[in-house]
Amino acid sequence: MRLFPLNLPPEIWKMTQLRHVQLEAAVNLPDPPSAEIGGENSVIALENLQTLSLIKNFRCIDEVLKRISNLKKLGICYGKEPTDWSYYYLNNLVDLDKLEALKCFFCWKSPPFLKNVKFPELLKKLTFVHGNIPWEDMTIVGSLPNLQVLKLRSHALLGPEWEPNEGEFLQLKFLLLENVDLKYWRADSIHFPKLERLLIQLCIHLEEIPSGIGEITTLESIEVYYCRDSLVSSAKQIQETQKSFGYDDFQVRIERGVFSQPSLMCKVITIMNFVIILEKIIDKLLEAHHK
Repeated sequence: MRLFPLNLPPEIWKMTQLRHVQLEAAVNLPDPPSAEIGGENSVIALENLQTLSLIKNFRCIDEVLKRISNLKKLGICYGKEPTDWSYYYLNNLVDLDKLEALKCFFCWKSPPFLKNVKFPELLKKLTFVHGNIPWEDMTIVGSLPNLQVLKLRSHALLGPEWEPNEGEFLQLKFLLLENVDLKYWRADSIHFPKLERLLIQLCIHLEEIPSGIGEITTLESIEVYYCRDSLVSSAKQIQETQKSFGYDDFQVRIERGVFSQPSLMCKVITIMNFVIILEKIIDKLLEAHHK
């Protein structure tokens, strides 16, 4: 937890040999100097920069994007719920046409986020943490033509039901569902035709893995950690289905621990969520104090 605002130095825009900026805490990225043709502040592109994370309240303005056009990995964090997402120009994110991995962290509910962003077509890895984005908006993510890895963590999505559409997630190989608000997952082999690995953990409401997932011929493993018994049973049933297809190398990994007791599981998850909310409130108060 930070005790004061963190800011990257303005000199970062002159570090032409910089390759990776990766921090655990969210930091503010200073605006680049206004461009003056032939002057001291003429545009200097950070052509070697490949990683930039974790940037707080990142704005996709042209003055920034044209300096980081070769970026491959980006982590962004929004510390408060915006009243107007257009302020961040998220539709310009598509201009980072070399971007392969994107992590999005939210401190508050951000339902309109996916409706205001335009992802680069080359994007292969996408992570959402918090946000409570409606499941129906995931069709935007599912339409990404090259997406191979999707991680949904800590209430990234909101709602009890997820039913993807046919023709979505055509290239997805790895799916992580972690502590998401999901009870009914309705899917078939046509929805994730190239899925290789499925990891589900701390999903205390999810009843089961759709049986159709077991018919995906590319599936290699399912991992279930700290989920309810009915979900564990569905994973084992899928293992039997895979074996009936002759895929004897298919693996299922299960960890129950204390979470095999639903009431105790709910208490632990509640405490975890309370800690997250408390950290957000403290950060909010500290931010207001330093203004």
